[in-house]
Amino acid sequence: MADRSDKTEKGDTRYGGTRPLAALVPGIAKKAVGKRGFTDARILNDWENIVGPDVAAHAHPDRLSFQKGKRDGGILHIRAEGPIALELQHLEPLLIERINAHFGYRAVDGIRLHQVPLERTAKAKAKKAPPLPPPDPGQIAALQDQLKSVEDPELRAILERIGKSILQRDAKSKA
Repeated sequence: MADRSDKTEKGDTRYGGTRPLAALVPGIAKKAVGKRGFTDARILNDWENIVGPDVAAHAHPDRLSFQKGKRDGGILHIRAEGPIALELQHLEPLLIERINAHFGYRAVDGIRLHQVPLERTAKAKAKKAPPLPPPDPGQIAALQDQLKSVEDPELRAILERIGKSILQRDAKSKA
């Protein structure tokens, strides 16, 4: 075989070599995130750590706007559901302090709240499955009769729970 002069130890130089997918994501995400005023995705990725899980479940950053030519002292626009917007309004100084501490400089000077329903919350509520119908009492009695021969009470209880869930699943498929 002929030695290919366009190859190096690091990879194929024609295509920039092989790189992990994780190395490509920041460049791709920067374009999408940059359109919303975020210089990087840190505030989006770490939002729950910055504000806490309770607030993060009902509010998320929408965009970050700066004065022309500046990259500090911006206004963070936050989309929030119902009553959490009022709570965020009262927590504004604390939120600004936490966000700036996260960035390591005074990135945010103010917060603007937009009280709107969050899409992800609406989707999560819509995807919630209805409860399974209870299994037939006759089938439960038959299951318990079959499990009487199991001597270990813990094992019997586990098998009974598994059997009941199978019976519920079957009852749902029949309905």
